[in-house]
Amino acid sequence: MSRMISKLDAVVVEVNDLAAAVHDYEALTGVTGVLEQFRGDDSACFQLTNMRLRLVTTGGRQGLKQMAFQSDDLAAAKRRLKSMGISVIEAESDDDFLSLSSDTTRGISLAVTAATDSTVLSEAPNPLIAGLDHAVIASGDGDYTAALLSGRLQLDMRLDLTNPDWDSRLMFFRCGDLIVEVYQPLSKPLPVEHDRFFGLSWRTLNIDETHGLLSARGFNVSPVKAGRKPGTRVCTVRDKTHGVPTLILGGN
Repeated sequence: MSRMISKLDAVVVEVNDLAAAVHDYEALTGVTGVLEQFRGDDSACFQLTNMRLRLVTTGGRQGLKQMAFQSDDLAAAKRRLKSMGISVIEAESDDDFLSLSSDTTRGISLAVTAATDSTVLSEAPNPLIAGLDHAVIASGDGDYTAALLSGRLQLDMRLDLTNPDWDSRLMFFRCGDLIVEVYQPLSKPLPVEHDRFFGLSWRTLNIDETHGLLSARGFNVSPVKAGRKPGTRVCTVRDKTHGVPTLILGGN
């Protein structure tokens, strides 16, 4: 039997200034944002190689707002969600989009969408960012978050690692060709009842070139260093990400 979730369709980021955010994310990703309406809000959509980044306007706090998963059979997904105790907000849903109640998803905004035509938005021929590598959720209780992601949403759990040197427990769930990561701090516990979105890790084919280009484009980028995963190198983008903690990851 196939899994309910086939991939991560999109991450939604709320921004205060859409024009400025589009400019910054075009410079960050090397992809042109397409302006459009998204569920009644002004929006810009960036087609990356393995998912979409969507910016929407807000008058409130900026940052990562929602993860939208894709299902090959949305009707079957809706039935399974109900059987797993996850509620669909009918007033915010339609035949192609299911908005899930945060009361049943540990306080984070999740959605499930129907499979879409990948040709609707064309990918950039030579993007700076090769795609999303990790989307990170911060949790006060990784066991409960794992029950949501693996038990209810059927994501494939690949690793559960506790490392005191990192002061964290890290859990990794495969979703298509990327990872949904759960980060649970050890010394400063988060509230147990609710999770929150933490940040995004983008992959690049040449991290040294990407680091140089981002610096030249005016980003404050940390020096490149060895990543936690053997054979990887990373740098942090410290500004112009509009409330989203952002890591760039590449190989040696």
